[in-house]
Amino acid sequence: MPVSSDQLPALLSKSLAPVYLVAGAEPLLVQESRDRIIKTAQEKGFVERTVFDVNNTFDWNLLTENAAELSLFSSQKIVDVRLPTGRPGTSGSKVLVEITESRDPNILLLVSCGQWDNALKKSKWASQLARAGVLVEIWPVKPQQLPQWIRGRMVAAGLKPEPDAIAMLADLVEGNLLAAQQEIDKLLLLDHGPRVTAADITRAVANNARFDAFRLVECVLQGQLGECLRVASGLQRTGVAIQMVSGALYRELMLADTVRAAVHSGQNESSVFGKFRVWQARQAPIRQAIRRLSEFDFGESFRALSLIDLQSKGRAPGDAWQTLDRLLWHLCDPGKIGASAGR
Repeated sequence: MPVSSDQLPALLSKSLAPVYLVAGAEPLLVQESRDRIIKTAQEKGFVERTVFDVNNTFDWNLLTENAAELSLFSSQKIVDVRLPTGRPGTSGSKVLVEITESRDPNILLLVSCGQWDNALKKSKWASQLARAGVLVEIWPVKPQQLPQWIRGRMVAAGLKPEPDAIAMLADLVEGNLLAAQQEIDKLLLLDHGPRVTAADITRAVANNARFDAFRLVECVLQGQLGECLRVASGLQRTGVAIQMVSGALYRELMLADTVRAAVHSGQNESSVFGKFRVWQARQAPIRQAIRRLSEFDFGESFRALSLIDLQSKGRAPGDAWQTLDRLLWHLCDPGKIGASAGR
């Protein structure tokens, strides 16, 4: 029976299946689902557990022998099989199907996969496990779904987040659910009450490299050259990969340029912000940027970012961080220095 990770707790509260297949490419949700199943099984007497981490050299006979020992001694135990690729191969498929078909009441088979798609879902072994028990399917959270996902997590934790706080955190974690959950946990530790503002998010992630890159982008949009150079220097000094920095800059500049082009074509600014999901607190910085930067300036900036990418990979002469500094000068004060200066 296929269910989502959100449906799993209610299902576990009713009964415990003999087989669970937890599959998806979201490590946080796979781990949480697996932990819920283990906790419920332990409460029902499956106090022992053997974990099998499968790799290319894994001996599936170990799993067969373990299952046979369980049957011999009538010990209730969880057989926890972890398949990073979701592909057990011919031998593994056979063993998993055999354990499933044995219907031994002393064995709870828990298989988790780090990859999942429709082809894997239709495979013989996966179909067999799903029919014998429960298939927990975990599909990636789409970018447009992330704010609602974060809101749900915060509310479930007893927090009352403001829309700008949710939007800021969604931007910061860039689709990484584990990072989002870690930041929510930090907010709970701060114990500043249930209400969460964008300022609270800023304080919670102040020493995070991802936030520093985000902070650099905000300073760029607002034309704060001194702060830009200070933050960039700190990022370089602490060993942050310049690709993280240039990637954050590219995404925000592309958004700002798209907004600029739409507004200049006659579209209503508020409608454009709504269309591209630009949250309230970020609208003013983007306005500042598009008033200061022309179409040519944006074009030069994208060319500079391309050069930074090549320099960071050793495929172009020059220092990527120095090119970044020149780009920051250009973005904050385009009248004084060109992004391509010094090439």
